[in-house]
Amino acid sequence: MAGSMEAVAMDCEMVGLGPSQQSGLARCSLVDAQGSVLYDKFIRPEGEITNYRTQVSGITPQHMERATPFTVARMEVLQLLRGKLVVGHDLKHDFEALKEDMNKYSIYDTATDRLLWRAANLQGCKRVSLRVLSERLLRKSIQCPGVPCREAQPLCAL
Repeated sequence: MAGSMEAVAMDCEMVGLGPSQQSGLARCSLVDAQGSVLYDKFIRPEGEITNYRTQVSGITPQHMERATPFTVARMEVLQLLRGKLVVGHDLKHDFEALKEDMNKYSIYDTATDRLLWRAANLQGCKRVSLRVLSERLLRKSIQCPGVPCREAQPLCAL
């Protein structure tokens, strides 16, 4: 990780758009290293929502009624990320949903850190979820059904 660079953790939730159910950004949460929420908004993606993926995303049609338009939210989020170390899990999906090239940013991705996997005794796995890493390393449960965990997911990545 970058030495003195300020870190911001990011977690995004997606919904399915159109007949192919391509992922569209429906919520973005950012927290700083102290756990303070920098950004947490529902975002109205570009295109017709055909699958809210509520079981995974927690997003419902009611959340979209007063959601921030994608173009506005994208600019807000990218401004908060500029010059920061962006921390998260499987960030390629979040940056794809933001329609942004992640190579422009300093990144620390818990989905690709094999030393972290080893510390969690998961080195034989092909893929590791943030939920499992959190349970193994931090003894914290995230992504609990019916429990609002918006700040927990990006904070666990930090």
